[in-house]
Parts: sequence; structure tokens; C-alpha cells
Amino acid sequence: MFFVIKLTIKRIRCEKKMTQRELALAVGITREYLSAVENGQKVPSLALLGSIAIALGVSATELLSEQPGAANRSIDCKK
Repeated sequence: MFFVIKLTIKRIRCEKKMTQRELALAVGITREYLSAVENGQKVPSLALLGSIAIALGVSATELLSEQPGAANRSIDCKK
């Protein structure tokens, strides 16, 4: 489940053309912490997931929803 969350956060952030710094500032965490979440080194709290969802303009459910093939997909986003 956590693997899906980290990929979903990064995928949506990239789709919205947001940098890690921009998203981190919007939710009140450091860019380094967001990077750790996106890389699977930290597990975000439910409160943080809610804040991330709001900042990305999606529902928390969307952050928790697995997309087909997500586990086999790498995401490379450049702003």
C-alpha cells in the first residue's frame, strides 16, 4: 500500500508541474521530508496525507488508490 502512495504523490505532483519544494511549502514540511516520503524512506501520517491531497487538489482516496501497473512504473518528472 505504501508503495502505491509514494508513486501516486509523485505522479500527481509531476502532473501538476509542482516541484518538491513547492509541495513541501504548501503542506508545511521540508523538501527533504517530502523526498523521503516519495522515495519510501518515510511513511506519512494520515494528517499529512490529507494536507498533501488538499495541496494537490485531489481527494485522499485518490492518493490511496492503486492504478493498474503502478508497481512497474517509474516516474521521472522534470519541471
